[in-house]
Amino acid sequence: MSDSSVNQGRILRNLMRLMDVTCGHSLYEVLPRGVQVWLPEQGKGIYPDLLVVAGEPLLHNGQADRLLNPCVIFEILTGPTPSYDPESATLPERSRMFRHCRAIPYLQAYLFVHQTEARVEQFYRAEEHLWGMTAQSGLDSVVELAITDARLPMMDIYERVDFSLLV
Repeated sequence: MSDSSVNQGRILRNLMRLMDVTCGHSLYEVLPRGVQVWLPEQGKGIYPDLLVVAGEPLLHNGQADRLLNPCVIFEILTGPTPSYDPESATLPERSRMFRHCRAIPYLQAYLFVHQTEARVEQFYRAEEHLWGMTAQSGLDSVVELAITDARLPMMDIYERVDFSLLV
């Protein structure tokens, strides 16, 4: 887990609030930073900023600190990153964590949430080994999660975020 900025904390709080409302009283459960997702093929765990589980958590070898079945993962990017290039023949490798997580059979969506601008990139499982991508920019747009039927207004994701702060 990396050091958090004020904006990263605000975005995380806002996402947790939005997802709690969306997932409340359903089969989905929102879990905050600090919950480890276990990657058996890698023999290690990763710590996403926020994740959603459908149904009961599945644990690796019954160990309470090794979750196997996230269906949605949110990663709040810590600094400016290159934008997605739609002319590229393949999807960009945004982080090692995403590259490893694509092998999780339960994972349906992986979202990169920028903290230096109002931008969210969502990678979603279109087919078993095929991922699609959508991007939302600007405070007037809305991120839609098909898995939970969630509609996350960007103005709510970025509430109180000060883009003039340095990361």
